[in-house]
Amino acid sequence: MAFGALMLAGCGSESVAGEAEAVGAGSGEPVFSPCDDIPDEALRALGVDPATESPDVMGVKQPGWSICKWHEGNKFLSVFATNYTLDDVRANKKNEEFVPVDLGERSGFTYREASDDERRNCDVALESSGGSILVSIAFLGTEPLAEEPCSVALSTTRQLEAHFPA
Repeated sequence: MAFGALMLAGCGSESVAGEAEAVGAGSGEPVFSPCDDIPDEALRALGVDPATESPDVMGVKQPGWSICKWHEGNKFLSVFATNYTLDDVRANKKNEEFVPVDLGERSGFTYREASDDERRNCDVALESSGGSILVSIAFLGTEPLAEEPCSVALSTTRQLEAHFPA
């Protein structure tokens, strides 16, 4: 659960109070709802259990965000829809290691949070109408990683992209 709060803090405000500030974000709420708009079959194909669905941050709606998380074993998938733009994500001092990625018609990049010293997490940010969609992969625990997190995050984003609004 703390993972979701950390992710939100890494994407939005510079505070860790658990609430994103609207600075740089468009007005209103995202239209895309990951929990509602990503089909169970797509989640199963990614190796996460749809029954583990967890909306928001510890069940609390975050203004300007639509968030959903799933997991299987130590692999956690989070999808965030927000009014924050790719420039906002890049400008956040908590994010680093931006690498442009080819996502067809969309602009996007992988990035990591500076606080992820063990490099067990990676996010993909991609352009979406009115803001962006962030796809995050986190491997919790201490066992050696079988796959590089940014590789998994990018592959996951490509598999889910058909369900994201333009």
